[in-house]
Amino acid sequence: MSKLLNSNKFWIALILIAALIVAGISIRRSKGTKLLDKEAYSSFRTALNEVFESEAGGFESQEELRTFIENWADENSLKYREDKYGNIIFNKPAIKRKRNVTPTLIGVSMNYETAADNIQILASAAAIALSDIESGRRTVVFFDDEQGLARGYRGLSEKYISSKTKVIYLDQGSSTYLSTESFQQRNTEISVPAEREDNPCDTAVKISISGIKSNVIGPGIGKQPDPLSALSSLLTRLKSKSVDCRITDIEVGSNGNMYPVSLEATVALNSYNLSSFTGYIDKRIKAWDKSYGSDYEDLVFTYEVIENEEDLPETVYTAETTDKLTGILYTIRSGAYRYSESDAIPEGKEVGDAYGINCLTDINAGKKMITIPVIVQGVNDSFTERILNDNKAAAELYECTSEEKSSIKAFINNRDKLSRTFKSTYDKVYDGAVTASSLKLITDNYFTPCSYLQAKNGKADIIHIRTNAASASEIANTILCYIKAKGNTSIFK
Repeated sequence: MSKLLNSNKFWIALILIAALIVAGISIRRSKGTKLLDKEAYSSFRTALNEVFESEAGGFESQEELRTFIENWADENSLKYREDKYGNIIFNKPAIKRKRNVTPTLIGVSMNYETAADNIQILASAAAIALSDIESGRRTVVFFDDEQGLARGYRGLSEKYISSKTKVIYLDQGSSTYLSTESFQQRNTEISVPAEREDNPCDTAVKISISGIKSNVIGPGIGKQPDPLSALSSLLTRLKSKSVDCRITDIEVGSNGNMYPVSLEATVALNSYNLSSFTGYIDKRIKAWDKSYGSDYEDLVFTYEVIENEEDLPETVYTAETTDKLTGILYTIRSGAYRYSESDAIPEGKEVGDAYGINCLTDINAGKKMITIPVIVQGVNDSFTERILNDNKAAAELYECTSEEKSSIKAFINNRDKLSRTFKSTYDKVYDGAVTASSLKLITDNYFTPCSYLQAKNGKADIIHIRTNAASASEIANTILCYIKAKGNTSIFK
């Protein structure tokens, strides 16, 4: 009996010793891999949240957001510089023993209109900039990206991205993944020859759409309220009913390379067609409210009937011009283009995935010419040209023209060292963690600023990491672990 007790005591003691060893290793590993200052991250995130929960409801300008970030840096005695392109740059030199370690640049977009959707990544960038980990040169850049025009990306000094620099572009979405490829982008313009004439109609309807929250053009285009599409539906309805009508004026709330935010347009017609037309508008307003009302609280879609002869517009676009514009807006629409079974589908993609995006961003209604800027994104030249050719064919059908104004190449990083090392760092740090899953490598199905960063130095190793709100702190911590270890994950043991 005593032998049995002694044997049990031995095994219990052995188990306890093993548990202590495992616990000790776990504690040491935890100290080596929990590099993100959660308090600093939460503090910045909370302060940013308070701005959007305040009476102001957010930032009213890019300068307000920039000032917020700079005030935070001043409060934390963190050095930075603001360049002439509106970028806020935090640059920490390498410590002496890591001068030969490859430098790292972390970039996030700074856009006051999208800041509410990017709180976690802005907080991540701030916490990374504030971190005191010992590393090679570390640069964190809040890139000025007001209206999606990439002013900060285009203007950044090339000295920050050498051929040895490891570049991590960070943004936020509904899922978390790593990417080394994203779409190219072409800026084009449709031109509609225009003529005006004296108004032959006895009434008019002024359509107004406002309160649309803009965003950068991407895979969510199908869920975005599109005022140009709404106008197209109304004009197409009139044309299908052979109603004699004229467009008198159009003004779109253009927002650079982002989605348009508003529209005002007046359509002249004769009073005997009025009730049918306003009845159709009422149906469209109800459909819009059903589709977008819950997500866009400030959205307003309304109309005003103008019957007083003195208030009617004196001149209008001719019937021919009106027909051409109606046809263009009906044929060339904003939306995603998707792979079909007959396409040469790239590896990792399948039928139904997006290969391109077409987005109408404005209507500039001049006296002799109406121009429509169209942004086209595509996975490569072949698929992008397919969309461009569709737009061109539609333009020619209505005796209009389509012209490419500018372009930027697709982002393709054929180097795999950074992506492999970052992924292995993530897997090492969060191995066995309940909240984490393997970091997937996925090709972006939209245009990203990585193209601008790659244009600075084609030899730089660049990756894009998209994170959702739940994983943002994990990704920020992994970035710090990567910067500290640079592939030497043995330090996490």
